[in-house]
Order: sequence, then structure tokens, then C-alpha cells
Amino acid sequence: MGIVGYSLGGGIGWLARRHGLACNSVVAAEMVTADGELVRADAESHADLFWAVRGGGGSFGAITALEFALYPVESLYAGALFFPLERAGEVLHRWAEWAPGTPEELTSVGRILRFPPLPELPDHLRGRSFALVEAAFLGEESAGTELLRPLRELGPDMDTFSTIPPAGLAELHMDPPQPVPGQSDHLLLSGAPPQAIDALLEAEGPGIETPLLSVELRHLGGALGKPAEASGPLAQLDGEFLMFAVGIPMGPEVAEAIEHHAGDLRSALSPWAAGRAYLNFAERPTDTETAFPPEQFRRLQEIRAQYDPTDLFCANHPVPAC
Repeated sequence: MGIVGYSLGGGIGWLARRHGLACNSVVAAEMVTADGELVRADAESHADLFWAVRGGGGSFGAITALEFALYPVESLYAGALFFPLERAGEVLHRWAEWAPGTPEELTSVGRILRFPPLPELPDHLRGRSFALVEAAFLGEESAGTELLRPLRELGPDMDTFSTIPPAGLAELHMDPPQPVPGQSDHLLLSGAPPQAIDALLEAEGPGIETPLLSVELRHLGGALGKPAEASGPLAQLDGEFLMFAVGIPMGPEVAEAIEHHAGDLRSALSPWAAGRAYLNFAERPTDTETAFPPEQFRRLQEIRAQYDPTDLFCANHPVPAC
């Protein structure tokens, strides 16, 4: 996903608990509408279109440029704590208990990661499986060290935390630098109590043969849980955690297995579902209406009818014209 699709559909970055969804930091969009007009949409011009594209997806025009608000970053402490997969229970339970009490300057992920046996991976990761916690903290190393103390007390095998430049966040999640096929699923959760962590571990924890390379819970809340001032249709995310699971579909049989395992994981976590979809993570056909409050969705439909009444633009998750 490029920066435009990421931003039109929301955008959860490593500083999201402090600064909110990326879409609500867009200050202007240049785009071609269905009638062929090049327009600049911002708070003063084409304000309704500007509102719609900041979180409403790609149903309203062809984006040619986005402008963003910038935020100063004076100090950034980030990294990951790696534990053997066999310790996933104690690690994820400790993290899920710890995360809700952290300040909004800290965004973290609790994760099960199974590295494939690829030759391009370093020896200490190739073919190994881990339970890990990744985090980024907007603050000094000393404060970050104190925040992480309850997790470090567990004794990680590897600890990569250090003060890094903002550009270093691009490598924190260890995504492949080159494009690779992926198949995923997600679920917004209202919370992650011990029973939810147990359900995740029973479905995808130690001892499970699975095609899912990564199963993670992203901690939300903070600015993500508060209505952003002068926001678009996606003012906040109605959930405390976001489950995301992904595998590499190397052939039809693997793709079917990924869908099966991801679906079983969704079902296992369904008692804690928040009842909303997050469209940036929705790879299967999804009712777009489930991603927005009713009033915002109706307004999106009205704007779609105004700017694209003939459904010229085909988005992954289209907003139907009113």
C-alpha cells in the first residue's frame, strides 16, 4: 500500500496514539473528479470533498497530491523485545495488562512472528519463531526505559531498543523491503482481557501448525480513541486493540489454509469484537457501512452522488452513491 491509499483509508502509524490517524493530518488533496476537473480540496475549497477523502476511501476521485501537517519529533526511543515462541503466553499476557496504562506517547504491538527459512534473512532470525513486543516512544531514552521495565523483567532473548531517527520507524515492524504476496485478516477488539489472549494462543500459539507468519495485536486508544478536531468521516477508531494476521499465499492450497486459520482466529476473538471494520486491513469483501458511524456514512453517500453519480471510480471498498 502506498501513502495515498494508506491515508485515504485511515492510516495507523507508530506515532498514532499521540497524533491520531494519518487521514486526519491531511490538510489538502489535489484530485481529478469524475467530470475530469482538477480540484484542490481543503478546508476552504471543496470542503465536502476534503472531508470525504480523509478516511472515506478512494470513491471520490483520482488523487494526484496530498499535503500533510508535520509534527516535530525531538526524541524517539523504539525497538523490539524478542522472546522464544514457547513463552508467548506470559509475554502477551504481561503486554496486554501493561499496554492500557502506558501514555499516548507510546504505541506498542504484541506479536507472534514466525520467520520463514529464507536465505536473505539473517542467521539469528531465519526459520525461528518468536513472541515479541514492538514499541515506539516519543520521549527520552530514560523515560522509555522506565516504561519498558515490566516487560524487560521477563528477560528477553534480544532487545533492540535504542534512540533512533524518525526514518528508522520504517524498519521497526520488519516488513520485507521488497513487495511480497500477502493474505490477511483483521478484527477490531473492544479489549484484550486474559480470556482473549488465551483464545489467541489456543488458535495460533506455540504448538500450532499454521501458515500465518504474523499474528499481532496493535494497541490503539490515545488519540486514536478520541474524536479528532475537524476530522473527516473516520474521526476515531472504536476499539482498544486491533488484531491483524497475515501469511504468504505461495499457491492455492496455502491461500486456502491462510483463510481458514485467519477465519478461525477471528471467530475465537469474536466475543471481544468492537463491531466495526477498519478498511485498510480488510482484504475480503466488506460492507463499507460497517466502518463508519451511520451519520457519517450517509454523508459519504451524498458526496459520492454529488461528485461521481455514475460510479466511475471503483475503490476496493466503495461507498455507494445515495
